[in-house]
Amino acid sequence: MIAKAKSISHGIRAMLYVSGESRNKKHPEKITRICDNFMPQGMDASGIWTEMKFVTMDRPDIKNNVIRLEISPAMEHTEDFTVKDWQQLWNDFAAAFDNQEVLNEDGEVISVPTNISGSKSSVWLHRESDSGIPHLHAIVCRIDENGNINNDHAIHIRAHRAAEQVARQRGWITAKHIHESRIPQVSEDCIEALRELDEWSWEGYAEKLAAKSYELHLRKDKKDVIRGYVLHQGSRARNLERGAT
Repeated sequence: MIAKAKSISHGIRAMLYVSGESRNKKHPEKITRICDNFMPQGMDASGIWTEMKFVTMDRPDIKNNVIRLEISPAMEHTEDFTVKDWQQLWNDFAAAFDNQEVLNEDGEVISVPTNISGSKSSVWLHRESDSGIPHLHAIVCRIDENGNINNDHAIHIRAHRAAEQVARQRGWITAKHIHESRIPQVSEDCIEALRELDEWSWEGYAEKLAAKSYELHLRKDKKDVIRGYVLHQGSRARNLERGAT
């Protein structure tokens, strides 16, 4: 399971998109309302946005007044989910999202716990993507029901960790597990590609890796000196970043 989070200022546009009321949504019939929290039930996007904006209107210093989240579990884990199951997934994710104190490398707090569980939010299930993989979209007010601000520092890290935690709790395979399980095979493929070279060149190395279904992307500094590379396989980055020697 993966998750994304970002604080935004264009809350009404996000609500129109999430609810399927946007003109850009081709298949609104494949969108399902999961839950509205701390608000009257069944409102349209404009009504939901008005509820959230009213809470934040006394805080003009908060430019980005909502948090947009997307939660994408693997299809095989949710194929039998009911609306109540999706509601529980949201509740579990919100709790894991809130229950974090994010530190930097020096052990200093850069993001205090949030309270999206206790904030106005609207959560919707989308099934209209080309992949067909169902995923949750949520719009959450930056001010909780106690009048406190949901800080948006490092919320991308917070979302990623929450997804990993919920996946582990449910016994699901996580993105981290998939990545770690792939590293030995990718390393072996790289070594084999090097052994197949008659003489060293980046072009030759890329060609050998391409034969093994990898794409090689060089990382260069401002002086155009190669400092490392990243491998991609299919549509996914393998994130095996190596330094250039």
